[in-house]
Amino acid sequence: MPYMPFQRSTDLSRLKHLILQISAIFVLITLLSPRVAYSEELEPYTDNTTKEFSLPDIKGETQSLSDYRGKVVLVNFWASWCMPCVQEMPELTQLKQHMAGQPFEILALNVGEHQNRVKYFAKRTKFNLPVLMDNSSKVFNEWKIEIMPTSFLIDARGRVRYRARGNPGWDNEQTLSIIENLIKETGKTDSTEQ
Repeated sequence: MPYMPFQRSTDLSRLKHLILQISAIFVLITLLSPRVAYSEELEPYTDNTTKEFSLPDIKGETQSLSDYRGKVVLVNFWASWCMPCVQEMPELTQLKQHMAGQPFEILALNVGEHQNRVKYFAKRTKFNLPVLMDNSSKVFNEWKIEIMPTSFLIDARGRVRYRARGNPGWDNEQTLSIIENLIKETGKTDSTEQ
């Protein structure tokens, strides 16, 4: 009898199992491979022209980056399926609390996910930062993001000053010092513009 591929349901089951194994191996290789090209530290960003965006938040209200002019803004690109993004979230929440009362804001731009999924995720994880929805990944592509999480520190004048590809350690002294220095510049900006 000639061999007929996928003749029986067991053959289909084996094929599905094989595809899942190959997918799992690919994901593991991707996650475990060294990130030679990407530094997880905040690095000075030379292309400091900020691309403006207006996106809905998870409540459906539109927010623009320009709404936060006069503050230091951390723009963080993330997704709920991205484990490094999820692992970074408690540090971002603590950073926001640490900087309370200062001209500082964190905007968490969710990339490509459905609003209901993100709402549920934010509620379940108690992620209470402003979450903006980049459903079409338009801003993600305009900002030329290559990996997630990727974050940008924007000064009070609206210029991108630093970028982190990965988690730089939002609670370490060097990172906090960079943010605090940008906040100090905010005070100087206010006095020189008056």
